[in-house]
Amino acid sequence: MKKFLTMAIVSAVFGMLIAPVAFTPHAFAAKETVRTAKVLFVQGDVKVQKSGKTAWDAAKPGLVLADGDTIKTSKSSAIEISFDKDNKNLVRLEENSTAILRGKALNRIELPEGRIRSLVKNLKKESSFDIKTPTVVAGARGSGWDVIASGNRDNVKAFEDEIFVQSYDQQGKLIKEIFVREGWEVLIDRFQSPGELIELSDRDRNDWNSWRDDLGGRLEPGNRGGDDRPAQFNNIQNMQDKMDEQENFKEQVFETEDIRKVEDRVENDNRAEEGSSGPCNSLGSVCP
Repeated sequence: MKKFLTMAIVSAVFGMLIAPVAFTPHAFAAKETVRTAKVLFVQGDVKVQKSGKTAWDAAKPGLVLADGDTIKTSKSSAIEISFDKDNKNLVRLEENSTAILRGKALNRIELPEGRIRSLVKNLKKESSFDIKTPTVVAGARGSGWDVIASGNRDNVKAFEDEIFVQSYDQQGKLIKEIFVREGWEVLIDRFQSPGELIELSDRDRNDWNSWRDDLGGRLEPGNRGGDDRPAQFNNIQNMQDKMDEQENFKEQVFETEDIRKVEDRVENDNRAEEGSSGPCNSLGSVCP
């Protein structure tokens, strides 16, 4: 009886310990990164519609943006948005354009119409960022490029590094993927394969360089567009950034450990081979 009672208690305790794991649907689900963006700079008339809302509000520096938010620019207007605390990943939406932020990690922007400029220099390992028009997806892990969605034709210009361009048909099936190197552009008719690569004009290059200079001035300390986000948000964002840094560090540690294990295995195999080819196995040697 005593033995039975002891076993029952142990079973009950064990069941309490594993229950949260065994019966929680997302117990082993990977943590999904949820990010927000911040408005850095606004020029002219720019409106924002928050996800799930019908009202359009004026965009202001420091405004927080998230998945599903829509931005519209009027004539002679523009907006610049940052996706990280160091302002290494940002976009500029030009005049008469519409953009929709997509994904919990904000790794995609839909561009139904208009022009958007992307500068991405600090993404996590194995991640990417892209711009999607009704028929084209253009993106990279670290680059600078423009996407222009106009009428029945899209235009993609690569200013820094290399980007990928994918064209899709009306059913959403991939037609073709190409890579566009720095200094080149490509035109894509709606639901068609990308055209021939064209070298960027001096005007395009000068426009990009001028914007980069202006951006650098706006990002100088004390001139960042007025970050009026609440302190609580900043704390959460800093915690998320630290968690991302820890994840990257763990990946590096695991990779290092894997390399060490392989090196140790090779070393042990070499020792075993040396032992098997010792004096006892040599011709003329006498083994006990």
